[in-house]
Amino acid sequence: MDRRCVSIALVLMLGPWAAPYSTGGAAEPPPAARSSIPTLADRLKTGLRVQAPADVAFCDAVATHVRTGRLPGPLVDSTFFWATQRGKKYPFPAFAHVMRIKAAKLGVSLDQPAARP
Repeated sequence: MDRRCVSIALVLMLGPWAAPYSTGGAAEPPPAARSSIPTLADRLKTGLRVQAPADVAFCDAVATHVRTGRLPGPLVDSTFFWATQRGKKYPFPAFAHVMRIKAAKLGVSLDQPAARP
């Protein structure tokens, strides 16, 4: 066999596996997968182990402030990672405390949740 036949045989054998990698551009997830990507609010609620309705409202408020541009996303992410890596069973109180301080420095008011009994 000459080189041309070998290369054609190789392309025919690897064609189905090589096709997804030959596009060159960035791959975009299919529409069904896009809807399964968790939002910032969902990630905060899950990662911080939020249970109380006031805590859920706080996470929603933080996500809304990020979405509107009043709070920078990297600030929220770094605070989230700091709180979750502390090794505590329930990281939400530390996250909420530090987020209120950092948001106040930026002039953003995160409403105080109602006092729990």
